[in-house]
Amino acid sequence: MSAPLFHIGYHKTATTWFQRAVYPNVRNRRYVPQAQVRHALITSNALHFDPMIARQILSSEDGIPICCEENLTGGLHSGGLAGCQSKDIAHRIRASFPDAHIVIFIRDQVDAIAAAYVQYVKGGGTHSVDRYLFGAALLGPRAPERDEIPRFQFEHFAYDRLIAHYDALFGEARVHVYRYEHFRADRRAFMARYACRHGLDIALDKVDFSVANPGLSLSLLRAMRMANRFTRRAVADKSHLVHLPGWYKLSRRAMRRVAASGWTGRKAKASDILPASLIQSIRHRFRGTNAWLDERLARQDRRLAARPEPEAMAAGRVGFDLCLNATATFR
Repeated sequence: MSAPLFHIGYHKTATTWFQRAVYPNVRNRRYVPQAQVRHALITSNALHFDPMIARQILSSEDGIPICCEENLTGGLHSGGLAGCQSKDIAHRIRASFPDAHIVIFIRDQVDAIAAAYVQYVKGGGTHSVDRYLFGAALLGPRAPERDEIPRFQFEHFAYDRLIAHYDALFGEARVHVYRYEHFRADRRAFMARYACRHGLDIALDKVDFSVANPGLSLSLLRAMRMANRFTRRAVADKSHLVHLPGWYKLSRRAMRRVAASGWTGRKAKASDILPASLIQSIRHRFRGTNAWLDERLARQDRRLAARPEPEAMAAGRVGFDLCLNATATFR
């Protein structure tokens, strides 16, 4: 696979780990740093975006680019600006690199939404999970602040809409969808298949498979919410009592050390964060989405099983048997 590779997210599907441990170590591709990807594809005004400039920023004679940036699916806490950002960025990638391959990792919506709230707290959030998820509903339909502060949207996790959009732009064969749960179950085995499928030359025995962005225990999550009241950073939808310069970075470092120590207990599960009635509601809400995803992934599996991965085999970077096994299902 000699075309540019764009790993666009979703959030909370190990993109940080791919950015730190995997893509910088790929020897037959050129990993493009996040800041460069953001500059090329996200930060410019939609009405001023120039695909030629974006292509110049991301292209180089040094090799074929790999770009990994989870915000290419849109902001986590803003629902991709009601999907407008998510949709427009897809068009930006298509205009800049029409031959690109797209990688999308998806995650069970209940777990993803719980993880989004944890990330909100890590980012300085102070609201309860109920206020975070349903804050917009507390505002009147004509409240001026309704559109001023981007807020969480459940629609962001209807993965079928964005995947179908990329399928239409690039063709289904160029859009590769993976379940985060299969990656998490056996990272090493998954990555062996993944590297082979995408023709990536990487020494997996040198990859650090430890978690890059660990979760929080329930007690640490509550402590972080209280600590966040002493900084105005970094999420928009929050409150604070007073801003102490430097407190945000200091509290983040302390949180990481405490989380790594493990003395506060096990990592909080979705069922610890979300009430049972809400979990049931989320399951029902995305029932149609997930049925579509099952069919979409089944087609992808059949297409993959029907052909070998000639580039990966020819490259001689991974064993022949491994490449044959790479055609096995990812589901």
